Amino acid sequence: MQINSILIVGGGSAGWFAASSICKHCPEIQVTLIESPNVPTIGVGESTLGFINNFFRTLDMKDEEWMPACNATFKASIKFTDFYKKGEAFHYPFGAMDFNYNKFMGDDWFYKKWIYPEISHEDFVDSYFPQMPLIRDSKIFFNDDNSIPVFDPNNDLAYQMDATLLGNWMKNNLCLPTGMKHILDHVTNVNLNETGWIDSVSTKENGNLQADLYIDCTGFKSLLLGKALNVPFNSFEDVLINNHAWTTHLPYFSKDYEMEMTTNGTAIENGWVWNIPLWNRIGTGYVYSDKFIDKETALEEFKKHLNGPRMRVPKSNRVEEYDLEFKHIDIKNGRYEKLWHKNCLAIGLSGGFIEPLESTGLLLTHETVDKLIIILKSRDKHINEFDRG
Repeated sequence: MQINSILIVGGGSAGWFAASSICKHCPEIQVTLIESPNVPTIGVGESTLGFINNFFRTLDMKDEEWMPACNATFKASIKFTDFYKKGEAFHYPFGAMDFNYNKFMGDDWFYKKWIYPEISHEDFVDSYFPQMPLIRDSKIFFNDDNSIPVFDPNNDLAYQMDATLLGNWMKNNLCLPTGMKHILDHVTNVNLNETGWIDSVSTKENGNLQADLYIDCTGFKSLLLGKALNVPFNSFEDVLINNHAWTTHLPYFSKDYEMEMTTNGTAIENGWVWNIPLWNRIGTGYVYSDKFIDKETALEEFKKHLNGPRMRVPKSNRVEEYDLEFKHIDIKNGRYEKLWHKNCLAIGLSGGFIEPLESTGLLLTHETVDKLIIILKSRDKHINEFDRG
């Protein structure tokens, strides 16, 4: 199947990641993106892993250009607070372990812990990752002098950013200047032909839109792959039980202290709370399971945490003083049996999701886009190679 035109249904991070990459690497393909002006993006995929650096490099994105526009900050670690026990945190710093730092080999720390059981688990990263003092002090380090031999900032620093602003920046700077078509309209139907392939997408104002390949970026709704093509969904809810989240945005009270270089996850009564410091605000949310608490109780637990002593800057009336607005999200853990079926590919939430504990949402998105580009640049190969890879 020769792919000369692509219709992307849905914007957000997934839609604009896909559009940017196709426009950059396959300029001969006609790209159209349609998104509804009335359907907001989920807008909470704000934390990334170091793997995103390579994706941004392929798009020639410069930190000094896109980061200020997206209120982005650097991220050097994921911090897990109160998961092992209350009052104890554990960092997952990015980069390789340095066995020469304290002359500890791979198993040495475990002998140390066995001899001195009272030491904190945090001592593990202090023993193998020389960048930890800088991470704790939220100091940006680019390692120009190679003083930390195992740390490569070009690959080991990640980002925390406003995902909605990032999508808009990519649209205005990487996509529209190439001449791709952007349509603001509401999709009313997905039409199949006699063989079960997508023939066209019906819209409210622009009639039927046709393409060789359709990319589903409609989020958890999965309007094309899941609903129209009826690809079976394999749920992970038996092992990933957290299926809802309350989210909100926090203003800074003490920006210099609260703007950490880490995404922090804190375990509370019936789930965990993420804390993502952006340049202009903090993104936070409470992930929980409705098998244990209802929606209203979860919101009260979340508010209690935000007003409680475990915040980096405790403030007993934070929720009331800032008149915070809360948004509820239904999480669908699992994946469709195929991401690419017939002439439809799902990217982002429309293809699957793993709960957000380790910031894998955008990782799966840009890795899927990368694989798509490999297939598009080898057009003589069959579509179902995507699922075989």
